[in-house]
Amino acid sequence: MKQILIIVIWLLCLTKVSAQQISMYSLYYWNDYVINPAFTGIKNTPRIQLGYRNQWSGFQGAPKTYTVGGHTGFEKQKMGLGGMFFMDDQGGAIRQNGFLLNYSYQLKLNQNSGLSFGISGILNQYAFNGSGISNINPDATLQSNVTQLAPDMNFGIVYHLNNKLFIGLAANQLVQSRLSKFNNSSLILSKNQLIRHYNLSASYLTKVNDKLGIEPYALLRTTFIKAPQAELGGKVTYNDLIFGGLSYRTNESIIGMLGMYYHNFMLAYSYDFTITAIRTYTSGSHEILLAYQFKKNSKTPEIVIDQPKDTDGDGISDTEDECPNQVGSTEHRGCPDTDGDGINDKEDSCPDVKGLKEHKGCSDADNDGIIDNLDECSNEAGPVENKGCPFKDADADGINDNEDECPDMVGTIENKGCPKMEDKVQKESDFKIQNLEFDPCKANIREQFKLTLNSLSEKLKQDGSLILILDGHTDHYGTDDENLLLSKKRCEVVANYLVSKGISKNRIKINYFGETIPISENTTAEGRQKNRRVELKIIVE
Repeated sequence: MKQILIIVIWLLCLTKVSAQQISMYSLYYWNDYVINPAFTGIKNTPRIQLGYRNQWSGFQGAPKTYTVGGHTGFEKQKMGLGGMFFMDDQGGAIRQNGFLLNYSYQLKLNQNSGLSFGISGILNQYAFNGSGISNINPDATLQSNVTQLAPDMNFGIVYHLNNKLFIGLAANQLVQSRLSKFNNSSLILSKNQLIRHYNLSASYLTKVNDKLGIEPYALLRTTFIKAPQAELGGKVTYNDLIFGGLSYRTNESIIGMLGMYYHNFMLAYSYDFTITAIRTYTSGSHEILLAYQFKKNSKTPEIVIDQPKDTDGDGISDTEDECPNQVGSTEHRGCPDTDGDGINDKEDSCPDVKGLKEHKGCSDADNDGIIDNLDECSNEAGPVENKGCPFKDADADGINDNEDECPDMVGTIENKGCPKMEDKVQKESDFKIQNLEFDPCKANIREQFKLTLNSLSEKLKQDGSLILILDGHTDHYGTDDENLLLSKKRCEVVANYLVSKGISKNRIKINYFGETIPISENTTAEGRQKNRRVELKIIVE
């Protein structure tokens, strides 16, 4: 009876020999450096943390684990240091206390990836207290106390890529220290020692948007004595403030996790819903962790190794980015493509207009082989010698309209298409025109003046040497800027009316003066009406 009871206690409470001997953590994300020392100092550091786990709550004397520890990285030295004190009360009669000290070294493989190597030194103290056992048949052997120190080591390696992907492999309890005092005790029939454990982990951090981050992870544990145990789950973080997660531990439990960040503090809680046969006797397992970051919380992992400089933050290091100060894409070697024509702005002569590669990113709307920004007639095909314009000669003087300064008048080449005047002296025409008056604050043509303008347009058509000058004016009401703009609009409405009658814009010149040149007093309504005017003058060039 005594032998059977001791074996049951040893297997159920201590879980030695053929099962997991290492403390279980549901909040694995913050205890990864304990399981794999290569995680020491490479993310979420520097920090200290307190942990508590109540395994199989509801059982009297259920296992409880207490931890205090932390780790940090040293960027210049490319290493990390960490440690933890732990106390594992494994059912009242058996207790494990200990301390581990971690060291890691980071090796950069390239600009985006690296390896971290880690090693732990561990000092365990195992104790058996017979007073923690109740036996129907009293036995003096069961009341004995046994204590033993058992040193050991862990080793691990982690591969990381772009601060997002982490793959780790670790071996725990490498020395496999023998528990000789327990073996020599009459309490235990078989030989006992620490057993080597192996674990393989993987996680990947991805940002859905600026506020939402998702990190799935997987963890495989084995001793190669019993069937391996896998844990699959994921953590979701919102706005760098709150987080939650869900995972499944094969043949054992379903785990939920919640937590929050507040300034430099982090608080996390997990609950294991047991799915084994003991679920009718326990309300599950609880774990809580409180951490403090000595610098701004890093919800995204931080790597201690040298990181490539990326000035514009486009994910392409400056050494490989041809446009290090502009956000670009890998396709365009870090340069932007503003117009989306497949040609990066650095090589695009027209970066704001979608164009063709053969035209260095510029467009050619009329397909005449001349890009639009050099084509004086971009919507009409024309030869290079005519600057992209078709040949047009409205006045039939043999000079193309785009080079003819007087396209409506027969002229000479030496006079740039304008008629040759011997004296080139301007003289006023005998054609006298009254001033056009306007309504207050308006730029509309009164009906009575349209007849005058119609007659004027006919005169201009008859004599191509005539040039029309429009001088715009206002009364004194309004600001100087407003009146200057109004006088300009009055001239423009008259000019547009004449253009609609077939007069070329090139034959109309506009001057505007606002209220600065009145022809009558602004103190009377009659005087102000005379000042609201456009004066028309015809000259001969």
